[in-house]
Parts: sequence; structure tokens; C-alpha cells
Amino acid sequence: MKNNIVILLVLAALMTACGTAKKAALPDTTTTSPTTPTTATADPINAIITTIGDWQTMQTSGNILLSAGSSFSSSIQVRMLRDQAIYISLRPVLGIEVGKLIITADSLYAVDKVHKRYIAEKVSLLTSGIPVTVKEVQDIFLGRPFIIGKGTLGKENKEGMNVTQEGKATSLSPSEHYKGYGYTFTFDKSNRITSLDIVPEGSTTPAYQVKYSDVRSTTTGPIAHDINASANIEKKKMAISLSYKNIEWNGKVKIDMGIPGNYSRMSARDLLSMFSN
Repeated sequence: MKNNIVILLVLAALMTACGTAKKAALPDTTTTSPTTPTTATADPINAIITTIGDWQTMQTSGNILLSAGSSFSSSIQVRMLRDQAIYISLRPVLGIEVGKLIITADSLYAVDKVHKRYIAEKVSLLTSGIPVTVKEVQDIFLGRPFIIGKGTLGKENKEGMNVTQEGKATSLSPSEHYKGYGYTFTFDKSNRITSLDIVPEGSTTPAYQVKYSDVRSTTTGPIAHDINASANIEKKKMAISLSYKNIEWNGKVKIDMGIPGNYSRMSARDLLSMFSN
């Protein structure tokens, strides 16, 4: 996979795969599942909430391995402004940026510096109308539970979570979810996240799955430094592995939204159509 803008678009599709995992249009309504009583004497939701610290900015370097028919690996830089923007820079050789992906509250930008091309689209192109925002995408890539439309799990929205415990594992599933799929976060005995599974209605096989490992203590709580995500997008299996180095919190973060005037604009829809071939 040598086309940087295709790589960036596949990465964006995986990051927002709550919508692309089940491409058929889903009705904008919710269903409510009965609350499952907790079986432990301590409150497992509160135990998990207490591990979630506050943050405003995040930046780190690391590596990415992306598979979508062929594979691609690169060094990366990741920067986040909480609830506002995600920036991922591809730097495969000598730290030189060859492409960048920016996701904001409502927009998606992918810039291929090698071929001087870019994409500028609404995020809804990849989410099929499901209200997944930059907040939820940030939580996915920080390994934090959330409720779509209600934000990161906290004391103010914990009543919206069902809890099940099996052995030493704790699973959290929002009681309200969009018709067509459910999603579950699983934690180990130390309240460290191990997985996120999104399963279409009527199936037991996740259409979108994230596995978390190398969970380290940070000033903002335990954060997974190895993240492996996979999804079925337009009937094709795609996967991404991210590994972070040391994460810096709450420093100055610059996210360059600029696109040079001599770059040509491409249609993301045209590139997405290749997945159905």
C-alpha cells in the first residue's frame, strides 16, 4: 500500500468504525436493555471510574502497522486536544512527515504530502450517521469506556451502564444503544481495560474489536500503550496496531490544519469505493 492518502483514509475508517463496521443505515433510535445487577460486593463501576483521570492535551510518538489487503508500517506522532481534535502524522523515514490525518468534531482531513493531494470531508462520511464524535474516538484510542452521546464514563452517567462479572473480568455495556449493534468494554481484575467489542444485532461475532495491552500507570490514569483494532469494512478485513511510547499530558500541543494551495483535492467517496471491489 504505497498511496499515503489511502493509508490515511483506511486509518480514519478504522478509527470511526462504529459506523463502518455495519454499513447499512441504522435508524436514529435507541433501545434500552434491562439493567444487569452487579454480583460483587464492591461497586465495580465506581472502581473503574476512580481510575479515570482528567486531561486536556496528549502527545506521543510510536509506531503503526496497518493491514488492508497489503500492509504498511511507519513511525507516527499522535496529538490530541480533548474533545476537539486528533492529529496523526506518518513519518516512515528519518522523522519526515509524508502524510497527516486530522479528525475534528465534525470534519476529517487527510493530507498526502508526497503526491500533493488531500481529502476534506465530514466525519459522517465514515460513521453512517451514528453520532460517534471525536470524544468517543479519543476514548477508544486511550482505552476509556464511554456512552455514545453521553461522553466518557463518569459519576454523572454511570446509571446508563449495565455490569456483568465473570470470574475476574468485569464487562460494561451501555443500556441504551443504537439499534443494529451493542458494544461492551471488558476489564481485568485490576480494572485495566482489555477489550472493546462491537457486535451487530443477531450475531455473536464482533464486527469491530479493539484489544488493549501494555497498560501503564500515568498521571491521568492507566493507559494502554499497545492497541490492536480490527473491523470488517465493506466486507474486507482491516486491522491496525498502534504502539505508543511515553505519553506527555497537558503540555502545549500544535495541530496544523493548513493545506498548501497547490495541493489537489480528492474525493473520499471515490477511495472508499475501492473497498467494495
